[in-house]
Amino acid sequence: MKTMDARMGLTWIREGFQLFRKRPFLLTNLFIAYFLLMMIVGIFPLIGMILPPLIAPSFSVFFLQAIDDVNETRPFSLSRALSVFNKSVILRLLVLGSLYFLASAIAVYLSSFVDGGIFMRAMGGEQFEVKTLLESRFKEAFMVAAALNFLALLFFWFVAPLIAWKNMPVGQSLFYSFFTLIRIWKAFLVYLLGLLLFGFFVPMLFNTLIMIMLGKNIGLFFTFSMLMIIAVLVYCSFYCMYIYAFGKPSSTTQT
Repeated sequence: MKTMDARMGLTWIREGFQLFRKRPFLLTNLFIAYFLLMMIVGIFPLIGMILPPLIAPSFSVFFLQAIDDVNETRPFSLSRALSVFNKSVILRLLVLGSLYFLASAIAVYLSSFVDGGIFMRAMGGEQFEVKTLLESRFKEAFMVAAALNFLALLFFWFVAPLIAWKNMPVGQSLFYSFFTLIRIWKAFLVYLLGLLLFGFFVPMLFNTLIMIMLGKNIGLFFTFSMLMIIAVLVYCSFYCMYIYAFGKPSSTTQT
């Protein structure tokens, strides 16, 4: 793995933006299609809770395959994007998705110690009056659950592409992912701060100005559009981080 100083975190963001500029419509449309699919799945109570985290690692690999096509200036090929999903990779990604779900469930459960379980019950589909939510510690419970989910995400950071592109078992990929983050922690911290600045504060400023000048509806549309673009940019910058840490994916898929 290459030696990385703290400034490399900004390099990943810059190179991710350059990647996005190559095929913005392709990448954004792929992500929006996935987002809309998850919204449809979310209509069904039980499936809507279980399926998204279960298939999230598989989508990440699929989307990273598309970004790899963009990086290598190849035309996007659905068959090539799916070719990495052999039986062993699919099973490992499903195990990883199950770990995602378990970590999320634990985070929500632990948040119940903050507000007495209102946030947990709301996540389960129970309806509450706005007054009840305002009088409870719902906001604090949400923040606790979000923070714990983020910590779990850090633990799983490189796992999905290591499974698909390095043909690693889940345990081995967890090991390499965790210790790689420790090794590059300075660059990674700068990366996170850069994402916070360019992916949250700057868009929020633009969104506020647009709402003031053009109205709430246009502002909401701008917010949705920016969220989709920012999500794609995060994936592109993550791809750049991965190849700096582990090298480019093999041109041949694992069997």
